Amino acid sequence: MSSHPQSSRTVFRIALDVVAIVAAFILALELRFEFAPTLGRLAHFMLALPFIALAFLSSFLLLSIYSGKWKFASFDEIWAIVRATVLATVVISGGLVLLPGLRTYVPVSVALSGAAISLLTLSATRAGFRLVCEMRDRRMNEGGSKVLLVGAGEAGEIIARDMLRNPTCGYIPTAFVDDNQFKSNLVLQGVPVLGSRADIPDIVSKLGIDEIFITMPSATGHDVREIVDISSTTDARVKILPAITSILQDDPGLSAVRELQVEDLLGREPVGINLDLVSGYLRGKVVLVTGAAGSIGSELSKEILRFDPARLVLIDNNETALYNLQFDLQDIGEQFETVVADIREEERINSIFKKYRPAIVFHSAALKHVPMMESHPCEAVKNNVMGTLNLANAAVDFDCERFLLISTDKAVQPSNTMGATKRLSELIMKGYNAKTKTDFGAVRFGNVLGSRGSVVPTFEAQIKRGGPVLVTNPEARRYFMTVNEAANLVIQTGAYLHYGELFVLDMGEPVKILDLAKKMIAMLGDGKPIDIKFTGLRPGEKAHEELAYRHEQLGATVHPKIATIKDDSRFPEELFFGIDLLIDYAREEHEEECREMLMDLILLANHDSQDEMYKNYLAGRARKFTRGSALTHSDPVWENAWIEDINSANRLKLPPVQLD
Repeated sequence: MSSHPQSSRTVFRIALDVVAIVAAFILALELRFEFAPTLGRLAHFMLALPFIALAFLSSFLLLSIYSGKWKFASFDEIWAIVRATVLATVVISGGLVLLPGLRTYVPVSVALSGAAISLLTLSATRAGFRLVCEMRDRRMNEGGSKVLLVGAGEAGEIIARDMLRNPTCGYIPTAFVDDNQFKSNLVLQGVPVLGSRADIPDIVSKLGIDEIFITMPSATGHDVREIVDISSTTDARVKILPAITSILQDDPGLSAVRELQVEDLLGREPVGINLDLVSGYLRGKVVLVTGAAGSIGSELSKEILRFDPARLVLIDNNETALYNLQFDLQDIGEQFETVVADIREEERINSIFKKYRPAIVFHSAALKHVPMMESHPCEAVKNNVMGTLNLANAAVDFDCERFLLISTDKAVQPSNTMGATKRLSELIMKGYNAKTKTDFGAVRFGNVLGSRGSVVPTFEAQIKRGGPVLVTNPEARRYFMTVNEAANLVIQTGAYLHYGELFVLDMGEPVKILDLAKKMIAMLGDGKPIDIKFTGLRPGEKAHEELAYRHEQLGATVHPKIATIKDDSRFPEELFFGIDLLIDYAREEHEEECREMLMDLILLANHDSQDEMYKNYLAGRARKFTRGSALTHSDPVWENAWIEDINSANRLKLPPVQLD
């Protein structure tokens, strides 16, 4: 049924082409004889005319001229007609040369001029048909949204053309703006270039623009932010053609345009992955990811699976999120296995390592919410410190090759429990690397856009409710990167891990949270007035984050976005004894003591291990904790633990301390 209309259209096109060819050759004959051919000459010519038309149609069918749509006739279509016309002309002229008697029917000059005129008439019919269709479509689209296109380059012209070709899309390309002065006053696809980005408010007001499309795939974050700022003074809605389309699509059309997202304001460049280097250490290996159902963990899992590991083991204690992750991974590969487990359970972790024998570990599992961890320091220690120790011990016991900890910028000069636990985890990596065959290391970076509990989804929810948007401090700044960028850089970092390095990712410039809130309101607020309210910094929060300690120095850049941190300080062996005491505090739910000792250990870890203050502190803590626990518990186990810890302190040659 569907082939009948198509056949009818093809017959119509052939008939129209026959008329154009016949008319062209009759005109050529008339021109040859100055519009006064003899009746005999005209009669002979009319006998040859069907064969001329047949030669043209045969070449057209041979080159599939009728497979395209005249509505979308373009240069490619015209070029195909040129080739078909040349072929037909060669056949006709060849016949006239080989058979001179035929020239009484068709002179050679008429054959050549007729072919040239045919090329013009055939092209004109197609161009005219397209013009009629586009004019009809424009009239049909008169009720659509008026669009201002920012960027009069190739991508912008393609978007405008798609709008004109698809009247049902509901958009009318009304004007372009472009900062290139040489494009001023140009007309592209019938749409004028009226100025630069600075003229956006005036153009929107004068032409009644409904939407603004940023059609600059190569636009930087600074460009996008500036355009959004200018556009925020209007009532027009802003959309964007994202940069990724310039990589993934040769012809980024209207379907690629989407709502503006926070990631667009950052303008982070796509990460270049050294495929050979990464596949060299992942392909064919058993890889284990902790916290696999989290924001970073799930993205890590997706990207790792693309490198064809022998098996990908995914650990998380959130069974629902882990279950959902399975469906996302099934489209990528099948060589993965999900495991519900809590990293705080040492026996469970050992059994997993014994069963799967992972060669590579990405340790992403952590409790990361700063204010929540201030209220629950013992949980932070048990998960982020004790859990890390459990994994590190298992990695050593079962001959793991590489172990990479996912750290955070909050581990630098930590003012909160979460940051301090992550710094302690970094130090654990350093300590284990010095005394085991496994390569332990850590990678440090800032906030991930869109992760659970982060500022972006929080702001989105507040804007959706109509406000107010809650900002802690007008001067607060944070480092941000996209989850895909973070995951790819972490995987790349693993390839460089050989000597227990601490890596830091290039986070760009820190983003002012107040500016982020304003831009998100402009993006998502639909022009409604939404208030911003300052709440003050929450417990444990800092106005500014850092990526390195003062005594740390950025070392060699192993990748354009990955650098090593040079830290020549020696790992204090006594710290392991202090960590054991800290975990004991956490197990016993001594929150204040746990919080206090955690921060003390971070402070003291920066001192030389021979410092008597360090030893005095640990000795005092050991005796205070074990004696207090033994007095609290009428259990011989605690009495033995007290004696064991005292003996441990003595073996470390920690001096006795007089307790109050």
